[in-house]
Amino acid sequence: MKTSMILAHTICALALSSVPALSESIKVPERVAAAKKLQFCTEMAFPPWESIDPVSQKPVGFDIDISAAIAKQLGVVNEHKNISFDGLIPALQASQCDAIISGLYDKPERRQVVDFVNYAKTGTAIVLRSESDIKAASLADLSGRKVAVGIGTTGEGMLAEANEELKKQGKPPVNVIILQTSTEAFQQLMSGLVEAYISTPDQAAYYNSKMPNSVKLAGDTINKLATGIAVRKNDPEMLAAIEKALENMRKDGTYQAILEKWSFQALAFP
Repeated sequence: MKTSMILAHTICALALSSVPALSESIKVPERVAAAKKLQFCTEMAFPPWESIDPVSQKPVGFDIDISAAIAKQLGVVNEHKNISFDGLIPALQASQCDAIISGLYDKPERRQVVDFVNYAKTGTAIVLRSESDIKAASLADLSGRKVAVGIGTTGEGMLAEANEELKKQGKPPVNVIILQTSTEAFQQLMSGLVEAYISTPDQAAYYNSKMPNSVKLAGDTINKLATGIAVRKNDPEMLAAIEKALENMRKDGTYQAILEKWSFQALAFP
């Protein structure tokens, strides 16, 4: 588990420079006010949601901008602990951070152990190299193929379910290659070590913006899920503060500005 501490004070100037702090309208948890920071657990390996800029060595991404805007609403700064994706919820439960922001899907099994404040909606997709001739409408259509996925992600669980179904049908399983980060999984795809990578449509679009016509989707998005900020079950003040901060951000235009910065308008959560 990586526990390097990363301060993220810089954010989209358009989104935030002219927005006054609204902390007076939010009940800020005492520990956050005392520390003067809102600490998030985040895996910095899922661009464009979150990553480390190779030049500045600072966190960048949609989630980083959202977290900084929330922290500003609370009158504090945002700080991030870089935690592997499969360790995010355990780290939160161990009070290593105040909340998780890391492209985390709001799923029933996760709601058993954490509470969510949702802020975006995306889904799972099969990503291929642009020259691939694979046709796949479902994960089961990848039977017998080598597929990369990040550890602890929804895609990993979905591939396991698909393999159970393939086993019942007497078909070859998907050869699942589980990588420590989604960035490593993407690199496996681009190097030709795997035939597909389980990710999101927005990430595929991001990579194509950086490397034109490098990847494509095998078909339609497999599912659509809300993405949320997770907090501990026993931390209702933190939950309420983040809910109020996001409400303020929707009213003052900050949320929309961040969506537009990252071309995420289609991911807007009501």
